[in-house]
Amino acid sequence: MSLWNYEHLHQLISESTPQRAFDVAVHLAQDLDMEYLGLKVRLQLAAQAPKLYLYSNYSAAWVERYQHEDFYKQDSAACVSHTTTMPVLWTDDLYREAPDYRQEACQHGLRHGWTQSLHDMQHHESQLSIARPFGEVSIHELYEKGCKVQWLCHTLHAIISEYHLNSLCPSTPKFTERELDVLKWSADGKTAAVIARILSLSPSTVNFHIRSVITKTNASNKAGAIAIAAMRGLL
Repeated sequence: MSLWNYEHLHQLISESTPQRAFDVAVHLAQDLDMEYLGLKVRLQLAAQAPKLYLYSNYSAAWVERYQHEDFYKQDSAACVSHTTTMPVLWTDDLYREAPDYRQEACQHGLRHGWTQSLHDMQHHESQLSIARPFGEVSIHELYEKGCKVQWLCHTLHAIISEYHLNSLCPSTPKFTERELDVLKWSADGKTAAVIARILSLSPSTVNFHIRSVITKTNASNKAGAIAIAAMRGLL
């Protein structure tokens, strides 16, 4: 059974800078007899296109090809992982509809491995891939090491997504308890008049709270404020 270096484990859980955390994670992947580690973090932001962050120790030539040739559209493991949290083992059969992609990836050492995904409560996603050029991954090895790879995915996701979210959204809006009540009922599709009856308030007071949360979230309307609050895990 492959063992992890305790010093590397301690370094990882103590790290808050993405690149340094990833560099430590590379050592942990190599402790699992894997040469390569790749991470794709996809952050969903309200009223914005998703933000994508890539980390890897892949060859520079492969990274450039992957990013500029839209290879993600041919990456079957990534496509499948987008819809499941089960580990996706890399096989020739998995890539039967993208043989050229498979061949080129293998030429860069990315032949044997698997991809593990994570989808959090705010709809952010991470995909962690480990790979090596030689030595097919058996089902036994997948079962033996799968839990460690899943833990690595969760830990890196927590560190890296928090870092980038803080840079994109420097502060989380501070809502009063009543503003949260109004937001939650609004998110449920209730009108101001209905919310007023539920909360025993006047419609003007409900509208006052709605305007307040729109201002605090810097949104353009009520729907945008609800979306931002949901993405920040406030609902």
